[in-house]
Amino acid sequence: MRKTFYHFSFFLFTLSIAGCALPMRGVVYLRPDLKDHKWLYALDIKAPETPFRFYESEPNDLGDRIGLNDWSPYVVPIWRSLNELVQAHPNQALVIIRNDTILYQHYAIDAQMKHPSYSVAKSFTSALVGFAVQDGLIKSTDELIADYLPGISKDPRYGRLKIKHLLNHTSGIEHPLTVDGLLYYGRNLKRANKYIKFVNEPGTNQAYMNMNVWILGQLLEKVTGAPLNEYMQAKLWIPLGMESDARWTADREERIKPYCCIQATALDYAKFGRFYLKKGNWQGEQLLNKDWVESTLSRDTTDGGTFGYHNCWYIGYKDYNDFMAIGLYKQHIYINPNKNIIIISMNERPKSNAQKALNWEDIFRQIVDQL
Repeated sequence: MRKTFYHFSFFLFTLSIAGCALPMRGVVYLRPDLKDHKWLYALDIKAPETPFRFYESEPNDLGDRIGLNDWSPYVVPIWRSLNELVQAHPNQALVIIRNDTILYQHYAIDAQMKHPSYSVAKSFTSALVGFAVQDGLIKSTDELIADYLPGISKDPRYGRLKIKHLLNHTSGIEHPLTVDGLLYYGRNLKRANKYIKFVNEPGTNQAYMNMNVWILGQLLEKVTGAPLNEYMQAKLWIPLGMESDARWTADREERIKPYCCIQATALDYAKFGRFYLKKGNWQGEQLLNKDWVESTLSRDTTDGGTFGYHNCWYIGYKDYNDFMAIGLYKQHIYINPNKNIIIISMNERPKSNAQKALNWEDIFRQIVDQL
């Protein structure tokens, strides 16, 4: 199940299935990569005129001083400095922040590069559901989704599906990989609704899938009466002082893909991490209910949930008290409240077995241990 959480990859073994949902563009492009933003349709998320800025530390030798065990060769670890690691495992961006101060920055191109979030976007969508509850647009996540979106599925289990089941991926919905292809490459996302089929009763089994968050996105656009990028702009991008405009991939009907595909800078991802580190507080103002954030980051095994994943966030090790938003190709927003540390790691599709094997979460904890 852990591997399923890491991967949004869905094509290679299913392309030959007759009558599948996969669009032709999925056959042509095969799998996501950094070039997708050049041709996938997207909507803008505008940044404010006055951004929030992290402090920058004086030049330091942190990249040489931090030593890391790199276990990606499998047999014995290689001891590398942090600077050596980001060269050995090409990393598009690695940023380490402690106490609002940037201690280390590595960029393959430059700090203004916009990185695809892939499934990191699910954690943003989770926050937007929290805002919708806070705004009174949704009474409670215990409500039935059919009360807001009737008729999407004829299966009687859809009538027992609660919003919280979608948030925690315990919906019981079937997960055909070709539907992920439709959700990523499709020009009309509403086509995906006809593939909503159940294999379990809602609230009995956790199975991570994009379909859950696609339904949440439809819910949010229904209750807010606005495209999801506009709600994101109003609730997060402007209040958190993001310093760059972002893009959020959509279909040709301008329906946002809430399960993936935000394109933003590493430092703006870090601000979202800071927002959850501060439990919904921003510069002294409680923007999002603290109880919502604390509940999201709690270990909840009720209703089919698991110990390490809740409300579209990964819950880490108890000793570290850490948590993460994670996307395909090991995109990470890593937060360690014990030491007030945020680490952003943005990666391209791995090109070697060693890159595939590298456990970035282990790397983050080794870094935290030395700070």
